[in-house]
Amino acid sequence: MTKTLKQRAVRSGSWVVLGHVFSQGLRLGSNLVLTRLLVPEMFGVMAIVTVIMSGLAMFSDVGLLQNIVQSKRGEEPDYLHTAWTIQVIRGFIIFLIAITVSAGLYYLGKTGCLSSETVYGNTELPLILAVVSITSIISGFNSINILLLNRQLMLGKLIVIELVSQVMGIVFMLSWAWYQRDIWALVYGGIVSASVKMILSNSLNLGERCHFCWDKAAVHEVFHFGKWIFLSSILGFMLNQGDRVILGGLVSPEELGIYTIAFFLANALKGVISKLLISVFFPFLSDVIRNEPDKIESVYYKIRFKIDMITLFVAGLLFSIGSDIIDLLYDSRYENAGWMLEILSITIASIGFMLADQLLLSYGKPKYASLMILVQVISLYVFVPLCFFYYGLLGAVWAIAINPIIKILFTMLIMKINYFINFKRELMLLPLVAIGYLTGEQFKHFMLSNIINY
Repeated sequence: MTKTLKQRAVRSGSWVVLGHVFSQGLRLGSNLVLTRLLVPEMFGVMAIVTVIMSGLAMFSDVGLLQNIVQSKRGEEPDYLHTAWTIQVIRGFIIFLIAITVSAGLYYLGKTGCLSSETVYGNTELPLILAVVSITSIISGFNSINILLLNRQLMLGKLIVIELVSQVMGIVFMLSWAWYQRDIWALVYGGIVSASVKMILSNSLNLGERCHFCWDKAAVHEVFHFGKWIFLSSILGFMLNQGDRVILGGLVSPEELGIYTIAFFLANALKGVISKLLISVFFPFLSDVIRNEPDKIESVYYKIRFKIDMITLFVAGLLFSIGSDIIDLLYDSRYENAGWMLEILSITIASIGFMLADQLLLSYGKPKYASLMILVQVISLYVFVPLCFFYYGLLGAVWAIAINPIIKILFTMLIMKINYFINFKRELMLLPLVAIGYLTGEQFKHFMLSNIINY
């Protein structure tokens, strides 16, 4: 492992962490303002729009990022320009499908096939989806050099582009919400953000300007490797967005909006770790496997140790003080997000096991990652509706929270059979969950004592 690789990984990791923390801070700040300007059901409707657009993106994912990072041709101009051409075509395809889905929702709503009490039956949903679909065309023209920066572990410019585009979108969103107080603030804010990112990615000096190209060998390689990424992406969507997909047909827009607030806070840490896994650890592990494969187990568990140190403690802490955080940050309309956040915090304890997905991709074995996700998807779509039927929203949230346990067990089995596993190092930090919980309880006791004394 070269010193240069380590330096690039550390520098890129620092950029990702700082960028994502700042990004999440912006999201939280804007979210706190918007929840006071807009009503909860608006967030519920927008959550489903986001789910649909994410689903279309995932269902058309051929793994351009993974291809460019993993391929030996990943820095050749013809390969990159072909990848950009595929990206542009994909953007238009997503747009056309989204328009079709929008028309379908409108028709089903008019004919009474969709209950007006659920999010899918909301009368504004079809038009909002149609307008938001424009972002897929805009994003399709993002410079392909953005993905090349991931391969090279040079993420500084990429983080800056994302933050600037996010800030511009938030400024527009808050301005619109302040004067209009309607859901279009969320819609237009997203379009502005996507447009700024596209413009910056093509105007900054990131590399050779993109142009249309169709290298048949590159196309074959992209789709050959991408077929498993495609499957993983479909399953990943069904898993990562499945809670809102299912709840959208079971609960009211207001209830889904409140759940979305809890989901956002519970997944804030997962977001930064996921960003590190894809942007830093996947290229890092791929490089180790290519050049120093005998060191991969040691490197893998060094990374896992650092992830688990943070995530397990935070999981226990949020399980204790989740309701207090909601009471502090939001008004009484969002009170129920408190118990949801506490339950969803359990999922944070499983974040470290996501590193195994990137390891399998680094070995060129995306099919194993797909199988792991498939098992979890099946359990999610079986148990969440079942638990909702018997125990209501409380049961559904618990089913969502404990679902990752199934993947953890399956991951361990695949790792043991095919590669390596050290059960002691996998489980040695689990007591940090209890430590985090006790820390939260002590904090609440300390604050309560001070209030009483005061």
